[in-house]
Amino acid sequence: MMPKPLLSARYRVVVRDPKGRIKYIEEAPSKSFILNLLYWWWLCFNLNESDVISVVNTSGRQTTQTLSQPMGWTGITGGTAPPYSGVQVGSGTSAPSASSPYLESLILNGTSPGQLVYGSFSYISPSISSYPITIQATNTFINNSGGSVTVGEIGFAPQMVDMGSSDQYFAVLIAHDVLSPAVSVPNEGRITVTYTLQVNA
Repeated sequence: MMPKPLLSARYRVVVRDPKGRIKYIEEAPSKSFILNLLYWWWLCFNLNESDVISVVNTSGRQTTQTLSQPMGWTGITGGTAPPYSGVQVGSGTSAPSASSPYLESLILNGTSPGQLVYGSFSYISPSISSYPITIQATNTFINNSGGSVTVGEIGFAPQMVDMGSSDQYFAVLIAHDVLSPAVSVPNEGRITVTYTLQVNA
């Protein structure tokens, strides 16, 4: 019997029509943690202040990190403007790469064709009384574009801080999954995406 992984993740996608009726639902394991997550762990556990790594955020900006200028979580928040921290959606359909720092084609916040309104974001704090420990982040995206919008990819990008930069706050993608098939969000409908990260004993 294979042991459980120390860290695992699942995603849940629900699409509703304008009347709130469920048109599509999917729940599956997340298969694509991004290298940025390992970089952050490296910064947590490495004791050599002279070591340097480079992290690329979701805007494509490369940030050089050392222990003397640490990068750390500032929280799991949902942004309605770039860099759109939290849960993200995109229209790309290509297989994720472990080194890719952003979604293939991020869907922007708005009401123009192909856009979705970034709505309510919620975050469930972890309970540490017993294993497994879970962290859950959810965002709802509303379609007011006048036509259907296709979502082919989703991602989880917590907000982080770079103490050595004037551009301190940014989003760093740590999970990226492609939906197969892609899902269509009807006009005046909505899509809700939930990522659940779980630490096992």
